[in-house]
Amino acid sequence: MWIATDLHAHSGYSDGTASPEAVVSARAAAALSVIALSDHDMFAGVRRAATQAAAVGLRLIPAMEATSFFHFGRSDAEQVHILAYFPPRFLLGERLEQTFLFQRGLRVQARWREFIGTWLDGLHADDRQALDRDGELMALPADRFPGLQLLIGRIVAGRPQLFRHFIRSHVRFWSEDRELFGWTPAELIDAIRADGGVDIVAHPARYRDKAELARLLLGASGVEAYTSRHRPAWAAQFRAFAETHGKLWTASTDDHQKPDAPYAPPESPTPAWVVERLLDEPLPAARTPGGACTSVESGR
Repeated sequence: MWIATDLHAHSGYSDGTASPEAVVSARAAAALSVIALSDHDMFAGVRRAATQAAAVGLRLIPAMEATSFFHFGRSDAEQVHILAYFPPRFLLGERLEQTFLFQRGLRVQARWREFIGTWLDGLHADDRQALDRDGELMALPADRFPGLQLLIGRIVAGRPQLFRHFIRSHVRFWSEDRELFGWTPAELIDAIRADGGVDIVAHPARYRDKAELARLLLGASGVEAYTSRHRPAWAAQFRAFAETHGKLWTASTDDHQKPDAPYAPPESPTPAWVVERLLDEPLPAARTPGGACTSVESGR
């Protein structure tokens, strides 16, 4: 059995442009069943997304796309992203907020705001005023501070000549902060599991070090097979790997809300047993037209 899902998407809190509510509404309009908001290294929009999901009848899985590195600090360093999924019951009370990854996310938000403030301080006064008129941007607290794409939009609108300077500068946020991001993927997976989450390697085709990737996939719980970053042949390859090795595999869009591009759901559903593993509970049974019961509520 299959479930119509989108288990990887971003909002304006990281490198998307939409609100958490808009991300959820787009998936409701596409008739999906189970979704996740997975901003980079933080859960900032998850509760807003969960409220909207409940209002439109979707199941939302609390998630984060967390950053680690192959070869941090070396010339061949590359970011490796691990999707961390938590059962929806973590939204009851403050269980999610008590996880290590949530608290790490708060530090990420604070340091992102500090990083942007330092970058602005290095600009000519006229340029800073154009981007942060009367200090209104830096007056925002860390939990309301715009993410990467929203800041890029502000720069393009206010000082387009600074775009390339910002793009060259912003990569240092990840590449120079060993405490927050200088983790190996294995160390990050251990942290996810210690918090009670499930680890899925995000868009594996993008990583250059194929030997390290092979070791990572064997040690991970699962792999994102279908994503907008994958050609059909790549998706088939990673799905086959997962099925051969008994790994979870998922279908997602990695949606960042591209300008003038309407939302399109993943090309594949996700197996029901994988969705149940991420939810950590069985999907409700539904009665088919013939009267027989199935183990899932919906699919395609």
